[in-house]
Amino acid sequence: MPLSQVQRGMHCTALSVIHGTDISSFDAEVLDVITGDNADDARILINVSGPAVDDTGIGPGFSGSPIYCQNGDGVSRVIGAISEGIGEYGNKVALATPIEQMLAEPFMPPSSARRDPRMLRQAKRLSLPLTISGVSTPVASVIRRVAAHAGRTVFAGPSAPRQAGPAPALVPGSAFSVGYSSGDLSSGAIGTVTYVDGDRMWGFGHPLDSVGRRDLFLQGAYVYDVVNNPLGVSDVSTYKLAAPTQDIGTLLGDGIDAVTGQVGTLPDSFPLTVFAEDQDTGNRVVLRSQVADETPVGNPSGSSAVSGLAAIAAGQATYEVLHGSPARQSGSLCMHITIAERAKPLGFCNTYVGGTPGEAGVVGLPSVSDVSEATGVLDGYQFGPLHVKSMAIDLRARRGLAEAYLVGLRGPHLVRRGRTYRFTALLRRVGGEQLTKTMRIHVSRGMDRGFHELRLHGTSADSSGAPSDNELSIVLGFDDSAPAGDTGGPRSIKALAHAIAKIHRYDGVTADFRGAGGLESRARVFRDPNLRVSGTLHFAVLVRG
Repeated sequence: MPLSQVQRGMHCTALSVIHGTDISSFDAEVLDVITGDNADDARILINVSGPAVDDTGIGPGFSGSPIYCQNGDGVSRVIGAISEGIGEYGNKVALATPIEQMLAEPFMPPSSARRDPRMLRQAKRLSLPLTISGVSTPVASVIRRVAAHAGRTVFAGPSAPRQAGPAPALVPGSAFSVGYSSGDLSSGAIGTVTYVDGDRMWGFGHPLDSVGRRDLFLQGAYVYDVVNNPLGVSDVSTYKLAAPTQDIGTLLGDGIDAVTGQVGTLPDSFPLTVFAEDQDTGNRVVLRSQVADETPVGNPSGSSAVSGLAAIAAGQATYEVLHGSPARQSGSLCMHITIAERAKPLGFCNTYVGGTPGEAGVVGLPSVSDVSEATGVLDGYQFGPLHVKSMAIDLRARRGLAEAYLVGLRGPHLVRRGRTYRFTALLRRVGGEQLTKTMRIHVSRGMDRGFHELRLHGTSADSSGAPSDNELSIVLGFDDSAPAGDTGGPRSIKALAHAIAKIHRYDGVTADFRGAGGLESRARVFRDPNLRVSGTLHFAVLVRG
């Protein structure tokens, strides 16, 4: 219906999914047609009612819900889509984007339209929150809190129930998702289909990021419930608790007044696989996701979809395989990134001893931070095309601290230059068990004669306190306020590989000699991949020869 035919007082019908995938209807009364400073930013002010929405009102997830009104001939026509809330108590009054704006067709607002740019500026889009599905309740809790600290609204929860058979066809009123990823861990924005023309669809009634050309997943969606909050302000308004279902096509456009997609061909993507093993019980978890790759369209949002997602996946896999998040845990993580521009994968491996106390421990592990750093380096590369073909994370975890402290050293006190000697280190594990380890220490030919102090340096545990929400918001990819700088990141694929490899940290024992002539350089003398040796020891030696 042309906007010029939309009049105050029209009694219309809106369509949206309230539970599952079935479309429900409710009443929508046109209160007014509003324009802003420009003629092309008109909105329709509506009031909704009916059993489907009386208890909750509307909120995020309802974006795109089509509104049908009868024209003068009694024919039902779509006038637009619910798109923004105005913060009204009860969430019954909202704004709708005219269908002509969504379809990018010329239109002329009626002469009776009320000019109120202030209302349009204060209106809040109903589908901006990011939905992350496939995470456990404690992981979801941390994600929501950290995102809120960074000024972002995120709904995190379980995956949609598996549905037998093909995905339901998208029709006006269907729930759908714009997906950055799909599979065991999915992320995206939930909304409603407004208009369908063959295999093409329009939805939301407002932009996702308003960046134009996109290459993201177009997905079905399952609505668990409409969570009621009558305030309609900030991140506490009514919203649909929903999750993506099957991948059904590609989101192609992210315009000012709508997102557009096409059913059929899926977007470019690469697999993100996380393998986790509990070394205490042998329990294993594998999380498999597909991440949308917008490299061919120039990463229009400024970063890849994998930013933050890989870190969340590592944290979720650790929590899932250990059935919790013990403050004391140990393990290892290796990350391998295959790119088209290099035959050998990029990557690093590290061991970890420590843990993070409290709720933040779910995603505050040093291993999760390392994954975030690697994807950040990847996103920072600006000196040429970069096509990720796959990303794999292999992590092993166990309860307790696989850590022992240096408490004593046995060996010769008289040594000669140019020779290597065996020393026996006395260790005490966390918990009290004593053990010994043999270390071979070389005395360099250039060392000064005389008395020296042999010093052993272990590697401390990886963490001792809970990270701040500021730190976690960076790790999880919610904080994009830091300046990008003007270096452009690594300047070649070789430099990129080196930068990611540098995330590896040596975790063994080093030795050096301090004498009258100064300090000798440190040498690596012992490493046990299954035991972190911490602390320091000093041992007097006389150098001759």
